[in-house]
Amino acid sequence: MEEKSLLFIYNPNAGKSVIPRHLDQVTDIFEKAGYSVSLYRTQRAGDGKREVIEKAKEFDLIVCSGGDGTLSEVVSGMMTFPKEERKPIGFIPAGSTNDTGKSYHLPKSIEDAAKIAATGVPFSTDIGHFNQESFTYVASLGRFSAVSCFTPQEVKKRWGYLAYLVEGIKVLLHLDAYDLRITYEDAEGNEQMIEDNFFLGMITNSVSVGGFSGITGNTVSLHDGLFEVILCKRPRSLGQFSHLVQNLLLSADKDANNDVVTKFKTRKIRVESDGDVQWVIDGENAGKHKLVEIENDMQSIDIMVEKSEEIV
Repeated sequence: MEEKSLLFIYNPNAGKSVIPRHLDQVTDIFEKAGYSVSLYRTQRAGDGKREVIEKAKEFDLIVCSGGDGTLSEVVSGMMTFPKEERKPIGFIPAGSTNDTGKSYHLPKSIEDAAKIAATGVPFSTDIGHFNQESFTYVASLGRFSAVSCFTPQEVKKRWGYLAYLVEGIKVLLHLDAYDLRITYEDAEGNEQMIEDNFFLGMITNSVSVGGFSGITGNTVSLHDGLFEVILCKRPRSLGQFSHLVQNLLLSADKDANNDVVTKFKTRKIRVESDGDVQWVIDGENAGKHKLVEIENDMQSIDIMVEKSEEIV
């Protein structure tokens, strides 16, 4: 039987730098699965994408390990090829958040994830286009790190719920908000428009963002050709801040809208503003833009998973 070839791209600094300590075990798993293995250690941002563009044609399978940004680089490189030439991608989550790993039900164990990468089944997932760039699971506007203020665990333990709300609203009052004109195609293909002021927006294809599972809604599918969109107005009162937290984290119905949160699904969305707006794609700085066009490329990349029927 002809031996297959595998390119393993890994970020040695991801998370707590765990991959270098498991490199021998991971390589052994790949070889026992019938692959000749080539290793590529990234040194700086963009290395993963460049390596895929230059070398992907030489291999049967590309596996990467690192944080969500490492996978995003590898996917972006693969998306430069025609669809029929794209190789399947295995992913070993090793970052601090691992939103993508949660979406594809990948285990936290490095060795277990390596086995799935080498011997699993391909799952055809949607990929986003952000102007001229590709993204794997989220494009967000505003200061995305502000999502961390929604988690109540530590602050609530220390101050209690009311004090937590007070501290949260203080943070949000200092965040920039933007007047946006948003045009999008709804699930039925009709054009819709929203004009309002938002401090945070997320266009997602993930069950988890910023480490928060369920924040994107109850009816997420990773291969239906639709994004889940979340737009958040800046709360002006404790009551509105409570509504924000309730909607995104606590409510059983996370698809519902309220006075500060607007949610919908779309295949295509255009976001315009008079001034520059900061954007982040897959956790990395995407620069400031007055105009952004985002489109869903349905089932355009194969990700290796354990059981494809278990993925939403």
